[in-house]
Amino acid sequence: MKVLVAGVLVWAAVFKFRGGTQRSALSRLVGKEHVVAVFRVIGVVELVLAAALFTRVGEWVTFAWFLGMLGYLSWARVAEPESSCGCLSEKYAPVGARALARAVLLAGMVVTADLLPWYSVFPAAVLVFVLSAELDDYWLLGLRRLKVRLRHPLAGGEFVVPVASTVQQLHKSQTYQSVYPILRSDLLDTWDEGDWRILTYSAERDGERATAVFAVPRNRYEPEAVRFALA
Repeated sequence: MKVLVAGVLVWAAVFKFRGGTQRSALSRLVGKEHVVAVFRVIGVVELVLAAALFTRVGEWVTFAWFLGMLGYLSWARVAEPESSCGCLSEKYAPVGARALARAVLLAGMVVTADLLPWYSVFPAAVLVFVLSAELDDYWLLGLRRLKVRLRHPLAGGEFVVPVASTVQQLHKSQTYQSVYPILRSDLLDTWDEGDWRILTYSAERDGERATAVFAVPRNRYEPEAVRFALA
């Protein structure tokens, strides 16, 4: 377990040696002109903690470090809600509940490492991975795409074109516009027959009542294909 925590600290330190990110709330505390230098100092501290973690004193100092990180992130979330965590990568990762939970998790892992069986490192690693917004591109994006494919209303099954869309296509057709003067009602009824949607209206020609029947393409936009008959 301590190896996992040390790995996270080293990962964080390497990122900070590269200069961190200007989008971090740390800029507000130390000023933009000093943020790179401060990030590198923090990186040194994290490397020292990673090495000292395997001693009793280092264990408690690291625990205190993560509690301090929790306090800093809590402040950043309130004072600079649009800022990035600046914890593990340049990728923009707003300070949210996941970042706070990760700090709590790492602190807990430090003080319980000696009490947990060795195989508990695997679920702990998964939790760290899931709670790291910086890594979302590696798993969450793909998961969201899968969800869209499985649950999107256009995925799987036939998409039913709304009747309103069919009516709009009908109104755009020359056929409808040419017989519009004899229509005496709004849409009366509609049903589907194969690739066509049938729409009926009340009509009057030469003083006689009739039913105007239109056949409109159901799954394609092709106003010129509209058919008409009086019944």
